[in-house]
Amino acid sequence: MPRDIAELSPNFSLIGVPGSRNQLSTPSLVLDLDIVEGNIQEMIRWTKAAGLRLRPHAKTHKSVAIAKMLVEAGAVGACCATLGEAEALGYAGVPGILITSPVVQKAKIQRLLELNEVADDLAVVVDDPANVSMLAEAALNFGTKNLSVFVDVDVGSKRTGVPSAQQAVALARQIEAAPALRFGGLQGYAGHLQHIVDFEQRKRGTEAVAQQMLQFEDVLKKAGLAPPLLTGGGTGTHALEAEAGGLAELQAGSFTVMDVDYDRVSLRENGARPFQDALFIATSVVSSQHEGFATTDGGLKAFATDGPKPRIARGAPEGSEYGWSGDEHGRVLLPDGAEPLKLGDMLECVTPHCDPTVNLHDCYHVCRGDVLVDIWPVDARGKR
Repeated sequence: MPRDIAELSPNFSLIGVPGSRNQLSTPSLVLDLDIVEGNIQEMIRWTKAAGLRLRPHAKTHKSVAIAKMLVEAGAVGACCATLGEAEALGYAGVPGILITSPVVQKAKIQRLLELNEVADDLAVVVDDPANVSMLAEAALNFGTKNLSVFVDVDVGSKRTGVPSAQQAVALARQIEAAPALRFGGLQGYAGHLQHIVDFEQRKRGTEAVAQQMLQFEDVLKKAGLAPPLLTGGGTGTHALEAEAGGLAELQAGSFTVMDVDYDRVSLRENGARPFQDALFIATSVVSSQHEGFATTDGGLKAFATDGPKPRIARGAPEGSEYGWSGDEHGRVLLPDGAEPLKLGDMLECVTPHCDPTVNLHDCYHVCRGDVLVDIWPVDARGKR
């Protein structure tokens, strides 16, 4: 009988053992469950007070367990960046999935419609009339459930989405005319704003995006195609969306675990940190033969490298810095006068960029305090 990911982990025998967080075989992806729960509670509290729905992006955590935690806490579902992510969550019973990028290949559209037959309230976005035609034809010939389709709006990221309200009207009209499709609303995700460090600069950008979304909504209403929902936003703009008024639903996801990149962003006007770091890479010293630095087992294969360097959270002298030393190895640069690290010493580092770092690992080592309490699979790892 096949064993699950927890049983296959070299850390399986440590579950429930006092102090086991400090005994993990490394490198390991560590999730602090107490902090994750606190982050979720804070975002649910904030969105409810702001009058916004929350459909958190699962591209961050890629986990059925975390997606279900969010829904149980009050989220309406989950956003997924890819069809593969949506399949991993949808077939596991996560409701309200919105695939936030177009699904265009014939084979993928077949998979999408198969998922739609099983999933509760599945939706996808489009930005091209040819894609609508493909979906409409396939859905008409496939099954019994209509597919919800959102029009994707380019609000400045210049990645996907229509740039004009007239194009949005044409797409919405085409969706409405298709017997097996239904118009879900507008998506306007401002990815280019999320990591702007300065709060006021990010606020101005969010207000501009909101005005664009409201203008699109107005044009659609005048055409008799009032969008049922306006969705978008992220962790970086979460505190600005309600006042800006351009969205009814927030797609933030990184708030669940945070990372070094988001820790640099002033998320609230008063400078408060509403969300704490919950995701770490545990790594151990494997060589300490040189003065001024030690070598660890956490290299390029353990951390995403598209952002800042990891930040050492614990296990090294204050002022130490983490760097790379190859695929399998990291380097801890020690401050002048610091005691050298010893062979086997364990460090925990805050991940530089949470989404792609999670995608490098098979499982989460879920901890409360210093105890490993469970091992969860990264269910949507590598899913396209």
